[in-house]
Amino acid sequence: AVVAVAYLMFGDQRQRIGVCGDGLCGYDEDFSSCPKDCKGSCGDSFCSRFEACVGTPRNQLKGRTECPSDCGHCTATPTPSCAAEAGMDAAHNSSMLWGTYRPHLFFGTRTRSTSPIYMGVMWHHPYQPDKMRYDATDDGISKYGWVEHDGKSFGHQTIDDATLGVQVNTTFVKSKHEDKDSKGGDWTVRVTGKRLHSSESATGGANKGGELTLIFHMATFGKSGGMAGTTITGSNTDLIAIREGRSHATGNFTIGVYSSSSVTKVSHFSMKTDDKHNNVADIFAKNLYRPSLEKGEGQPVMVTLPDEHHHDRNANTAFIAVVVPTPFVLDFVFTNHQANKLNDVSDGAAVQAANEGMRGDGLTNLIEQRRDAFNSRFESTFKLKEKTCTPSKSSLYKRSKGEAKYPACDKEGKLTTHAESLGKVALSQMMGGMSYLHGTWFKATPPFYNNSIEQSSVVSFSATPCRAGFARGFLWDEGFHQLLVARWEPAITRDSLLHWFALMQPDGWIPREHFIGGEARRHIEARWWTQNPTHANPPTLLLALEVLMDTGEAPKDFLRCLQPKIATWLDWFRRTQKGHALHSFRWSGRVVTEGISHTLSSGLDDYPRSNMSSTLRDRHVDLMGWVATMLRIMAKIEKALDQTPSPPSGYAAGWDALVKHVEAVHWDNETKMYADRGMSLLPSNKQEEAFVEHFGYISLFPFLLGMTPKGERSEAVISIMSDASHLRSKAGLRSLSKTSPRGGKDLVYGTQEDYWRGKVWICINYLALRALKTTYAEGSEEGEKLYTGLRSAIVDNMVSQYGRKGFIFEQYDDKSGEGLKHKPFAGWSALVLLIMAEIY
Repeated sequence: AVVAVAYLMFGDQRQRIGVCGDGLCGYDEDFSSCPKDCKGSCGDSFCSRFEACVGTPRNQLKGRTECPSDCGHCTATPTPSCAAEAGMDAAHNSSMLWGTYRPHLFFGTRTRSTSPIYMGVMWHHPYQPDKMRYDATDDGISKYGWVEHDGKSFGHQTIDDATLGVQVNTTFVKSKHEDKDSKGGDWTVRVTGKRLHSSESATGGANKGGELTLIFHMATFGKSGGMAGTTITGSNTDLIAIREGRSHATGNFTIGVYSSSSVTKVSHFSMKTDDKHNNVADIFAKNLYRPSLEKGEGQPVMVTLPDEHHHDRNANTAFIAVVVPTPFVLDFVFTNHQANKLNDVSDGAAVQAANEGMRGDGLTNLIEQRRDAFNSRFESTFKLKEKTCTPSKSSLYKRSKGEAKYPACDKEGKLTTHAESLGKVALSQMMGGMSYLHGTWFKATPPFYNNSIEQSSVVSFSATPCRAGFARGFLWDEGFHQLLVARWEPAITRDSLLHWFALMQPDGWIPREHFIGGEARRHIEARWWTQNPTHANPPTLLLALEVLMDTGEAPKDFLRCLQPKIATWLDWFRRTQKGHALHSFRWSGRVVTEGISHTLSSGLDDYPRSNMSSTLRDRHVDLMGWVATMLRIMAKIEKALDQTPSPPSGYAAGWDALVKHVEAVHWDNETKMYADRGMSLLPSNKQEEAFVEHFGYISLFPFLLGMTPKGERSEAVISIMSDASHLRSKAGLRSLSKTSPRGGKDLVYGTQEDYWRGKVWICINYLALRALKTTYAEGSEEGEKLYTGLRSAIVDNMVSQYGRKGFIFEQYDDKSGEGLKHKPFAGWSALVLLIMAEIY
């Protein structure tokens, strides 16, 4: 405590180990005190304040010299699409045309096309349309999510609707989609329903009347799209409704609704409208019920659609409502005429013959085949049955009441079926969370970036963190997502990377969040839509690219085509996120929102940085690690392509320089840990640059990214990670230590928003386990012990939480292990599967 008071009174008086002239611009040096170390030179891989990008207006150079090797070009030369080089040929695009690419809905599918077809499923009590289910939400839903999904042709999910007292299951199956000429082939969504076991206590009417209304919504927009009227065939046959249509993306098609049992009522409506109504299809459907409700004159009435068709064959929006008793089985079948070589669009018998295997018993058999294939492939890929584990035994990991019901590790040291089930859910919810968006987006523009200008339409294909609230792409999340996807379906990872880099702006900036089109912006406040082109986000996409390279899934032509895009991105980072001092970096965009200091661009929103923000003095250790990683992977790409550029690119040398400078700038010899540097306001109102003294995720980044030298310093980091009073907890490594580096409670721990101030995040824990397993645990007794215990803690806790609550969560409480915040959060929390499989 005395030391802490002295520090506050007199500031940071410590000196690093090093002298002027040692080639390292340390935290106690700057250009004025040691120009020899701190000026830098063109070719040292750092865009210093004496250098500028090529193309800087002459009146803005102000004594700087253009340096292409360090600062790049202010506006990069446009590069062609890498689709062909990535294997994104006609066959791949056909196989991926249809998918569950609308994860914000309980069930929604669409084409990956700018002239799209959309389909979604809604349900409600026949007499209570106000309780309609459409958007994915946990409001009144006790459990939902994909439990099987291969990302391309098969997925199954369960939805326990506690409010209506019914379990709804959706199973999505595709066929004939691999042929490049099939235009996406055929698909079916089977919707089944039954009463929940606890239905007696439910308040919903599904248990009182035993019936449910399901609405199948379909819309086609863009070139040459349209649908004819719906034909209701009656309830005495398995085909209860049929409709024909056409689309630029798929050609002619027929949709049919089939039931294996009797139905109570079928109604329909269709018309031509604009695509904004597609974003509010549930509200549209409720409005269509008004005439039916009015007939009830205030009394309960079974609501139905008006049974109207408008605009002949040019209708682009259609609803089919089916009232069914529970239990029920309904098959919504999309039959592609080209894939089935059906020339006469009105030949109903031919359509029935073509889709026989996609409905009824034929579909049941196909689902079982796909399920068996999924399970077999899952085990051959992740080999969980071969993996060993260690049950958590210490008091630190003592199970609370109820946890033992779902053990992750059995007495023989093998993962249990509970763990295997969580692994399948993690993979399935990741693959089922892929999103395709098309539309405009919003960007702030200079000079003040306080406006919002709508930009031209773009497309996005990305995994998503969470179907409820975050069903869109996030830049730094996506790299973590693709670490898992790349191990399962590397072509999808290449596809996603191509789409992300296609969004790069001419200067090298990539928008960090995808508010693209009306669907993505629905229910989100407009203040969050606008992307600021001065704000970065961690370049985790390159971690996924490295996995492709290491597993032989990055063709040289693909690397060669992506290389200039990545170089432009790196140049943008080095230009726009550099600190004032040589070899230092700071995240732009630090703001105070709602009384909380946020560095949203870093991804670790409210993690405590310096208590004052200064573009001159902020030096962020995590960002130095990310820039170093970009340099390392660029050097690796050059090596993979057998390139020896002249003059040298300096990527490998840049990595080496930052490895040395992270020690000189960010290692605190007194606390034996890495830390940010920044301006602190002392009690005397004096401002002084100092280490930002907290132990937490930021402290670990050089270790996580392989920059820490193995030996004394890596052991010091491992010691802090292993200490329960600092980072180790029941659920994994906590984001912020409970204890200050100088002793006593860290006064920021658990305060204010408490987002990255103590809670456990699986993405960072994965990086920690990866660093331990691949580098630092070998030869370190404490490191090996930490790896084993940390892996066990994470898996034990997540298996228990999923078993008890039915969800994967965004974060976990470091004290109780309870899942917190958004759910189902099978974004980077799905990395628990790779942790179980020990795939790093």
